[in-house]
Amino acid sequence: MSVKFETYRFSYLRKGKPVFVPSDRGEAIGRDLKAKVEAATEFEDIYYHLRNGGHVAALHSHRDHRYFARVDIERFFYSIGRNRVARDLHAIGIAKAGYLAKWSCVKNPYGQPNYALPYGFVQSPILATLVLMHSGAGAFLRGLPDNVTASVYMDDIALSSDDLDALQAANAGLRAALQDSNFTINENKAQGPDEAIVLFNCELSRRFAAVLLARREEFFEKDRSAASVDAFTRYCAQVEKGNENAAEPVEA
Repeated sequence: MSVKFETYRFSYLRKGKPVFVPSDRGEAIGRDLKAKVEAATEFEDIYYHLRNGGHVAALHSHRDHRYFARVDIERFFYSIGRNRVARDLHAIGIAKAGYLAKWSCVKNPYGQPNYALPYGFVQSPILATLVLMHSGAGAFLRGLPDNVTASVYMDDIALSSDDLDALQAANAGLRAALQDSNFTINENKAQGPDEAIVLFNCELSRRFAAVLLARREEFFEKDRSAASVDAFTRYCAQVEKGNENAAEPVEA
């Protein structure tokens, strides 16, 4: 008897991007699969979306350096096809890898690959990370020299160094490795190498990180609850914690 893969209930657009809401069965399978991948895999420390501290910790990992670069993977989840998911699940010893890959993917709204990981499924972040880590780009990041620091936060990859030549070489190598791994670079978001970049809506330069002034203004344009204002204020302070200088956040 064939299995009907009703992986999602409905989809919608959020800021112009398709998001899929999993079916009840799909969500249960996704949560179980996420736990299995976590148990079977030791993810490297550079994958900050899987670590305590998240993107603030990623920012701070670069802050002591002088030069910075950023590469963004375009349509990260939707660029990862069902066969890649199945292959990498099998590689870490997950049983019924093909079956679980089918429950983890949807018909790709962008065309190719035909079936891909969607935004909205609980297992999508960890499966996308698994595929990236097992790809040539993941191998390149593992092999970076000691004088280059890397961080990955979902589709955002940042590099930093005190050695401009080393950073330029690492940035060029990463771009080539991503393309060879069938990931597309979003050139509109690529930055550096430079002495300052914008990362996670924050200004990042040597020994300084701060939420962009434009992001602060955007937040306060709307009426917010006292709890929301307090949380955002604490977040801004957390980003700035440890800064050496007191420069003001830049316009953007």
